[in-house]
Amino acid sequence: MEARRSSPAAAAVPLPPDDLLREILLRLPPEPLHLFRASFVSKHWRGLVHDARFLRRFRDFHGGTPPVLGFLNQKGPPFFVPTSGGFALSTASMSPDDWWAYDCRHGRALFWSCRTRTLLVWDLVTGDERYLPFPAQASHGCFEYNAAVLCAAGHTDHGDCHSCPFLVAFVFSHQSNFITSACVFSSETGFWGEITSIVIPYALVQAKPTALVGNTIYFLLDNDSIIEFDLDKHRLDLVEEVPYGYDQIIIMPTEDGCLGLAAVERFNLNLWSKVVSLDGVVTWTHQGSLISKRFFPTK
Repeated sequence: MEARRSSPAAAAVPLPPDDLLREILLRLPPEPLHLFRASFVSKHWRGLVHDARFLRRFRDFHGGTPPVLGFLNQKGPPFFVPTSGGFALSTASMSPDDWWAYDCRHGRALFWSCRTRTLLVWDLVTGDERYLPFPAQASHGCFEYNAAVLCAAGHTDHGDCHSCPFLVAFVFSHQSNFITSACVFSSETGFWGEITSIVIPYALVQAKPTALVGNTIYFLLDNDSIIEFDLDKHRLDLVEEVPYGYDQIIIMPTEDGCLGLAAVERFNLNLWSKVVSLDGVVTWTHQGSLISKRFFPTK
């Protein structure tokens, strides 16, 4: 009996229909690494994975919120510990006291070196590193700094930011004349843009977490005020002071796309947000408190 010979056409297994393939890809774990790997299988797979409609379905399928990629150290050599266990990234060659974490958004982390006045944009999925010098105007003198990194693409789901260009918004306050300035670095041009400035007496920007709402970034000042940097209009403006009397304040975006903050008062965490009233006035509104219980040792 002759052995069966398999022709090349018979050996080739046809790909499943696109709809079935999407359903398979949809059930990958929510960590971006898995979609990133799938996109390298072929150009066809890459087109399916990068499709905005698929990315929206992928996010909705896994709970509607972006997954937590992992944890970053705040000080020392930039080091990332992923939650998925699928990859680990480190720049351990950096000196231990040289780097400080500024910001993390859209799959990228931003660090700065106070010794060399250098910024590092680090893609946490691909491992790509981009080193940026401080803007020339902030390279010499006594300044307080803060910065934010964000995806430059116009999409809203931010499911594939590692393949998109990025922006770095850099804000710095002069310690003597209280002039606060801002500029933006674009990875597409490779240069810092023009400087915009505002005078805020007796207030300096703080190196605390920023908040991105729409295309406006908010920075906290050391007098409990907030400045906003409108990326579309390239303009700095002063926002009214935050609610007074709290020990620690962190600004953040709210779930409904407004500016909010979390404030600590003794053992209570208070949540506030900017709300527009019926007459059009925007004010801070208290949204609630989380009260922690104090536990005392028993004898």
